[in-house]
Amino acid sequence: MQICWIIARQLCIIVQVTKMKKYLILIGLLLFAGVITGCQATTTTTLSTTFSNPNPDYCVLGQNEGVFVCQKTWSSYFDAPISLKIYISQTSTFDLEEVFDTTEMYLEEYHKLMDKYNHYDDVVNVYSINNSDTYPITVGLDLFNVIKYGLDHEDVVVSGGVSLFNIALGPILSIWHDARENSACQDSLAYSYCPVPASEIEANTTSTNPDDIIIDEENLTISFLEPNMEIDLGGYGKGYVSEIITDYLDGLDIDYILNAGNSNLKAGGENPDRENQLFYIGLIRPTIEFTLSKEFYAYIKIPSGISVVTSGNYQRFFKGIEDEVVYHHIIDPRTNYPGGEAMSVTVFYEDGALSDIYSTAIYLMTIEEGLAFVNQTPNLEAVWYKTDGTLVYSENFEELYFYMFP
Repeated sequence: MQICWIIARQLCIIVQVTKMKKYLILIGLLLFAGVITGCQATTTTTLSTTFSNPNPDYCVLGQNEGVFVCQKTWSSYFDAPISLKIYISQTSTFDLEEVFDTTEMYLEEYHKLMDKYNHYDDVVNVYSINNSDTYPITVGLDLFNVIKYGLDHEDVVVSGGVSLFNIALGPILSIWHDARENSACQDSLAYSYCPVPASEIEANTTSTNPDDIIIDEENLTISFLEPNMEIDLGGYGKGYVSEIITDYLDGLDIDYILNAGNSNLKAGGENPDRENQLFYIGLIRPTIEFTLSKEFYAYIKIPSGISVVTSGNYQRFFKGIEDEVVYHHIIDPRTNYPGGEAMSVTVFYEDGALSDIYSTAIYLMTIEEGLAFVNQTPNLEAVWYKTDGTLVYSENFEELYFYMFP
């Protein structure tokens, strides 16, 4: 943490001397909030001696009087590190350990429910649905609601008459997943070279039509009208569980930043470590090349209640052995191949699950199409990082979210 505060002080000096997926930041979203939050326009004061560290395992002294910054990270869920940063003051009344335990409970529950690759004892999950011998199959209320949410939002982004978000695309996504895990892949320092599954894609006859998924809300059942269909909830899973967790945190009046997997972030409450009470993060410059350090291309401010979600071609990909083309994990339902023309797109919206859907679907559009869609959608903003390193952003992005360039 000492290193983080040193970096933060250096950034403050830059601000004084000089007057936006996943690495869009990573956010590319790599959570940089801990660094930026350390910048203060005024001299920091000393913590009151009457307020002791609530948990030395997770908490460090903040930059303002009476503030501790507490963070816990989990690495066992949703195939990505997930961290929760909480700001505690002398007026805080919640139990920190209980909050962390409840957050992990939600992460574990929904990780198991949405998992399409693994079976869990006493859990009916997406794997159970996709591998069932008989339909309809009865599921729990939580999983039913996740699936219903996806089906209810199938048509939020349509291009050329095709929905760019599709939870029934599972059979195609599985082909590309298996291609990335192929034993014939040849690994280099930066990435793998793998055979392109063109013949498997061409031979696929399994339905990917979401209309062939039948749900019964009264009996909590799921049915497929065609054989060998698969549901895949990866396009909005982390955003969905983020909303559940942040609703819980908001109910306790907690000031926080939840970073769900380096591409889904949401802030809540007020940042007591900043005079303007805003949260700040850095957007990581996307790259498919090997690097030991991350370079930020922009810093942004995050008001309370706003989700920031990034999609990009740099997160899970391989290069074709024969053509050396980058084949990433964001598959276009119109072609069944990876799509998109930017390195990444980061969207800003209140609802985390819908933000996740937006980022995936908008990434698959041309930048021109995506820009028009965002500008026509109330309260939605976005920034694109192009392959040449230049940025494109929506009408209100600068005013609402932009902070500074490095």
